[in-house]
Amino acid sequence: MKPQTTYKIFLNISLAASMLMMGSCKDVLDLKPLNAYSESDVWTDPNLAQVFVNGIYDQTVLAYKDGGFGWGAQTDELYGNFNWTNENSYVQGEATPDNQSSSSLNRWGDLYSSVRNCNVFLTNVGQLDTVANGQAVRTMRGEVHFLRALAYFELLKRFGGVPLITKVYDVNDQTFDEKRATWAETKDFILADIGQALQLLPAAYSADLDKGRATTGAALALKSRLLLYAASPYFNTSGDRQLWQQAREAAKAVIDFKGVSYALYGNAANGTYNKTYLDFFNPEVIFARVYSGLVKADRYNTVSRDLSPNGYEGYSAYNVIQQMVDAFEMADGTPFSWTNPVHAKNPYANRDPRFYATILANNQQFKGRTTQFFEGGDDSPQSPYSPWNASKTRYVMRKMVDESVDWQKQDYAASQWVAFRLSEIYLNYMEACAALGEDGEALAYLNKLRAQKAGMPAVNASGAALMEKIRQERRIELCFEGHRYFDIRRWGIAETGSKDALGVIITKQPDGTFTYQSANVQKRVWQPALYFYPIPRTELQRNPSLVQNPNYN
Repeated sequence: MKPQTTYKIFLNISLAASMLMMGSCKDVLDLKPLNAYSESDVWTDPNLAQVFVNGIYDQTVLAYKDGGFGWGAQTDELYGNFNWTNENSYVQGEATPDNQSSSSLNRWGDLYSSVRNCNVFLTNVGQLDTVANGQAVRTMRGEVHFLRALAYFELLKRFGGVPLITKVYDVNDQTFDEKRATWAETKDFILADIGQALQLLPAAYSADLDKGRATTGAALALKSRLLLYAASPYFNTSGDRQLWQQAREAAKAVIDFKGVSYALYGNAANGTYNKTYLDFFNPEVIFARVYSGLVKADRYNTVSRDLSPNGYEGYSAYNVIQQMVDAFEMADGTPFSWTNPVHAKNPYANRDPRFYATILANNQQFKGRTTQFFEGGDDSPQSPYSPWNASKTRYVMRKMVDESVDWQKQDYAASQWVAFRLSEIYLNYMEACAALGEDGEALAYLNKLRAQKAGMPAVNASGAALMEKIRQERRIELCFEGHRYFDIRRWGIAETGSKDALGVIITKQPDGTFTYQSANVQKRVWQPALYFYPIPRTELQRNPSLVQNPNYN
């Protein structure tokens, strides 16, 4: 975070960039390229001001490897085949303030750039003509308060309390001396921005072009996530019930919201689970970022290619590790175990239906043939088809993959990253209810989610056992979506996600059956410092008042 050397605004936004920032895949064709507009142009034209706001979405709403997969690869969910987000330095205990690369999920500078652009907007928006453009200006204000809240939440979950900047630094500022706020102070600042957003944002937008912009529901969902974190054991060390009550109320506000009819969508039991991610702005989606299929945005609208096996000319970019595979229950709701001879003989049979929609394992139907992750198979490291792209664990992600895309002809297609959805809110609500001893209410929502998303049998538990069931459900339902990394930290059990990444060696027998042998794919090292990311050394040098997070040199 450093002062900018200039305060003149230039917008160099092509059709491609505009498409990435907006929520539509169609109407953006009507946009003309924009080039080098001056500051005075932006703050006298609401259309240019909206393009400026769109740019803040691009900085702040993180997706796919940046919003989900890179975090999963630092837990017991995934192994990153290509280290796209520098996750290896974390899981191997080598992260320091000096090796936070531009590809890292650290993003201190990027997120403060987003904060600065929000502050630029809020400083200058008063110049726009509110008589002629009152509603548009009002909505943009709401969007920017939401985006600044989101940017600060991204900082909070990485670093803890951070400097709370509301002014715009420019070349006339000769000193830069901003102290870190506490975790609670940062939370309260975010809540204030959310409160402003809630007064200004609409419940929904009528035009397709505007889908993907912030809404009342998005602000309420962010509030729910924030207050769940605040109530959780690692941050709520005194066990303050009032914090849990606030988390409960925030989640229920989304569930009861009348402005939009949110509903669970997609059920693994009838083969529609992935429609949650593939059907744009379906009823479960509260807030999402859509990437166009018009131009290539590598690692974003190439996600179906990136996640698929090498034998299908995919990259196997993120390999599901054995710990995640084993976490899926059997279809009858009992745990899977390799010590059970029936389970061990056919480990992918009779599992929670979400298993088959979420993970692609050996001998499963995918794009017209059966997968071959066994030794020497088409999807194995011995394959003649790009073996360097093979999964090292012998599993890849199926969740979010659009199997209708022919990436051998064109490797990009329109895609949707779901940032907030109703299933998460149900899980937030049931966790808060369980913490407050409202077991009946928690069970009702837990069993509703299991039935409507997977056709799984009802759970009957109470007290600590119920809380464990809720955590288990959260692990399964939200896997690969960027939650696990932060969940195990707010629960105070981060080290449980740092065990060595395991995979499996599969051997095909002459009679067509398979045998399975565990394999260690990646040695991992736990460091207590990793409850938070390090502040980059360069930022400490720029701002002498910054204090580094614990256990970093």
